[in-house]
Amino acid sequence: MAENQAQETQAEEEGAKKGGKSKLILFALVGLLLIGGGGGAAGFFLGWFGGKGKAEAEEVAEETGKEPGKDKDKAAKDKDGKGAAAGEEVVFVELPDLLVNLRSSGRRMRYLKLRVALEVADEEQAERIKTLLPRVIDSFQLYLRALSVDELRGAVGMEQLKEELLARVNRVVRPARAEDVLFKEILVQ
Repeated sequence: MAENQAQETQAEEEGAKKGGKSKLILFALVGLLLIGGGGGAAGFFLGWFGGKGKAEAEEVAEETGKEPGKDKDKAAKDKDGKGAAAGEEVVFVELPDLLVNLRSSGRRMRYLKLRVALEVADEEQAERIKTLLPRVIDSFQLYLRALSVDELRGAVGMEQLKEELLARVNRVVRPARAEDVLFKEILVQ
């Protein structure tokens, strides 16, 4: 009888070990699927998997008169060092250095020094922007003074800053239009 109980106990322990191993494998598999799915979703929403969405590609194709996905290599070869296709005129409008104190919660003052150039399509647009430069600088100053150091951290912060400055300059100089805001110097102290 003691032998039967010992054998039953041993069989139960082996069954528990096997069940424990299969549970561990199951949990590991579920964990990997969750991590992989979350990473995939994050990559999709952050745009790591490919270029533009289908709707956006069709919109661009409609504006340019080209089929989506066609002539990508040709467009890349036509680019010159300035970021414009060969034959297109690109003009840069230099803005004076901007120095603003940033919003801070502590006693220590924080400063941002920024040197920016605006990329415009042609000389006519550049002249329009130059005549409205005081408005552009005012708009930039008001926005920059409301920022904190934390909002300027990392690539995401710089990209958001670039987008916001571009939107502000285009709002001020309408109907002229800046194509891009180029950072020449950024110093946060």
